[in-house]
Amino acid sequence: MKPLAGIDHALVGVADLEAARELWTRLGFTLSPRGRHKGWGTGNYCAMFAHDYVELLGIVDPAGFDNGLNAMLAAQGPGLLGFAAATDDVGAAVELLTKGGIPHERKALSRLLELPDGDVEPAFDLAMPLKPYPAGMKPFVCAHLTRDLVWRPEWIRHANSATGIASLTFVAEDPIALRDPFEAILGLGAVTATDDTLAVRWGTGAPLMIVKPDDLSFLHPAVASDEPVRMGFAGMTIAVGDVAAARAALKAGGFDYEKDLAGAVHVAPDDAGGLALSFEKA
Repeated sequence: MKPLAGIDHALVGVADLEAARELWTRLGFTLSPRGRHKGWGTGNYCAMFAHDYVELLGIVDPAGFDNGLNAMLAAQGPGLLGFAAATDDVGAAVELLTKGGIPHERKALSRLLELPDGDVEPAFDLAMPLKPYPAGMKPFVCAHLTRDLVWRPEWIRHANSATGIASLTFVAEDPIALRDPFEAILGLGAVTATDDTLAVRWGTGAPLMIVKPDDLSFLHPAVASDEPVRMGFAGMTIAVGDVAAARAALKAGGFDYEKDLAGAVHVAPDDAGGLALSFEKA
């Protein structure tokens, strides 16, 4: 087993958690019941897939600890905040990343998941970076201690036929300058460069695509080439089993979308809660 196993989940910061639930339901996703982070002021809804998921993260108690979420929302607005890398061995992941120059601190976290027959408490073993990665990003490491509580068959079936995260998109002024720093942290073979774009993998699975501002619209055509580009985490591509089902779900939800020559469909950030959202055939 490798210390890192790809993207565990993407985090989408939202200003209004219930409005976000309604929006993502209209986008064709099935969402798990609401969760509340124990001892914190944050809560979530999750779109679960077979091996990863999207977490909609919002504040449910303004007086509680929000881990900087309110400040991030104030600074950059709602949208993609970052991601967690998956592991089955947090200690091994911490050792690998510390050798690469990014020390981590382990933390325990649980959340109260509000089920019809009473709350259950999924638990996690986390490792948080003690300094930023290149370009200021701060992905953390996550191991699930109670997978059976959050991966349920009825929660991974989606009207839009989503099957998982295909990629995340990060915008940087000079992606190629980040190649060597990321390779030093994650190891040889973790980074692939194509023209001015980097694909960075925390283990196997979906990559983080790092692109120049002018290239964001190539990955997410619903972002107009003449509109301001969100720097940092800006977009996400979801793999689907049936693109026609994704289009039908978007139409039923009242969304406009762009369709590219490969058949993928793309929703503009203004319609998807601040992030460029794309759907492509798995």
